[in-house]
Amino acid sequence: MPDDRTPGLPGSAPPILAQHDWVHVLAGYGTTLENEIEVFAFMARANDDPRAFSLLAMVISLFETGYLRAGAGLFEANEGHLRSSGMAGRLGDALRRGALTRGSHDFLDLDRFSVADRPIRVVRDEIGLAPKAGAAVAAGSVGPWQPGGITPFQLNSARVAAESEARPYIPWQPDPARD
Repeated sequence: MPDDRTPGLPGSAPPILAQHDWVHVLAGYGTTLENEIEVFAFMARANDDPRAFSLLAMVISLFETGYLRAGAGLFEANEGHLRSSGMAGRLGDALRRGALTRGSHDFLDLDRFSVADRPIRVVRDEIGLAPKAGAAVAAGSVGPWQPGGITPFQLNSARVAAESEARPYIPWQPDPARD
């Protein structure tokens, strides 16, 4: 039985955010703003529909230029992240990885529950997900389970939420047998 934090239920993340977060795991990108740029670049290029680039344009408008003050009801502007050291290469690598997937993928429309019982590496193999380039990794492209892959704000928010409910904070850990 789902609890009140199941995506789509009152008090939880909207389903589209949960879908987007699944792409972070699938593609192996953390959740910093720089990683958001990578995720949206990956999704834009994996989809043959040219409209897919509109979300990447929104993210760049939010996290580089600051031209867009808020987006999708989920993000607020925080400019200058594409100017961070190594980000141009990370953006290019995310575009490359998306382009190399087999077929055209609208990852925000894919039923992630249809693949939830399978190891993520199997799903990655099925779409032909290329590994990150060494230069992108050296420039700081990390996955969600690696150091720096989850923002301090997110970690603290989870701890505070657990404390407010008088329950221990037990961070989720990946199951190596499923990866």
